[in-house]
Amino acid sequence: MMAATYGVEPSTLLAISYAGPDSSNKVQQSKATAHPSADSQAILKLARAALEAGNTEMAVSILARLPEKDGESHFAAGALLVKHKAYAPAAKEFGLARLTYKDAYLAGYDETLAYVNAEDYAAAIKTANELLTQGFQTSELAAVAGTAYQKSGQTQEAYNAFRLATHLNPRNEDAYVDLCDIALEKDSYDLGVEIAGVGLANLPNSERLYVQRGVMRAMKGQFEDAQKDFTKASELAPNEVLPDVAIGLLAMQTSDLEKSVQDLHRAAERHPDSYLAQYWFGKALERSGAAPGTQEGDDLLRALKTSVQLNPNFWHSRADLGKILISRGEVDLAITHLQKAAELNPSATTPLYLLAQAYRRKGDEGRAGELLKRVSTMQAEEREALPQAALKNIVREGAGGNAVNQPKP
Repeated sequence: MMAATYGVEPSTLLAISYAGPDSSNKVQQSKATAHPSADSQAILKLARAALEAGNTEMAVSILARLPEKDGESHFAAGALLVKHKAYAPAAKEFGLARLTYKDAYLAGYDETLAYVNAEDYAAAIKTANELLTQGFQTSELAAVAGTAYQKSGQTQEAYNAFRLATHLNPRNEDAYVDLCDIALEKDSYDLGVEIAGVGLANLPNSERLYVQRGVMRAMKGQFEDAQKDFTKASELAPNEVLPDVAIGLLAMQTSDLEKSVQDLHRAAERHPDSYLAQYWFGKALERSGAAPGTQEGDDLLRALKTSVQLNPNFWHSRADLGKILISRGEVDLAITHLQKAAELNPSATTPLYLLAQAYRRKGDEGRAGELLKRVSTMQAEEREALPQAALKNIVREGAGGNAVNQPKP
């Protein structure tokens, strides 16, 4: 097993969890309480009815009648509230359950998750560290703490927490992916390659880590090694779209447009339900000069329309489809897509610029001029569609590192 030597020392809050190699599964138990009484069951039933009627406030008020030390019922109340996405009150119920429930760790873990889902990251961090210092030293808890730190903008603490998660369980794939994501955000590509290498030493069949390392290597200009990583990832997980799209983007980044079209066409065929594969196949065709009235031009239009169908909220597809529709003279339909793209990402300049072109084609110089003025005053440059940046973005699409799981039953 490769030692996890990467990065900095753990933070003070999390250092206690490095007590020893056998600490990861030491979960203490609190005394089990009896099953919910008939009164508690009636209260839970009333609260469920209120939630199903869409009245969360009433449900919370009803649940306040539960006996304080009835851990079983408070845990059930937390699970009920989570089911209806009432995360903040769910966290409080799990917190009450933690005092007397038969499994204090489980209640506390679900409390932490609920706080993250409620976007109360400070409370999530506090709860996670309370559990860690109480001896509940598990990789999954450290990873949730890392997510809370990351979402609250505390990158260094997030790094430390995810590193702790890999220490407690060297086979925690999500934690390695999250560490790589932090390295990618900070442009620390050497560190990212190292982290992915440590992860692959423990998880040699992880296509996600091969994709992560491939992206890091591409950022470093090590295109041959990146190609090998993406190809290996595709072999390990032929049903996953990201490795196949990454191969095509790598070819685009190296200006091999012919290979990029071929690779992304294959990705689109293998993953017909992937909006990313469809979008980037269309993008490759556009960059290779596909023109209206040709087979390539028709393929380009079809790929972008499919991408929009599969994910109406992906503004890039909307903007590019609008651009193609303008070139084909379908200006009104182009305006519809471009307006939606601008709505989805108000800081993007491309939809506004294309909208100005569309209005100019309709003879509306006034609206076109207004839009061009807005574009000229916007400071942020658009970089999302560049192949190199796209490699960063697609790896985040499949990282899953910040996804918050539902509390455990």
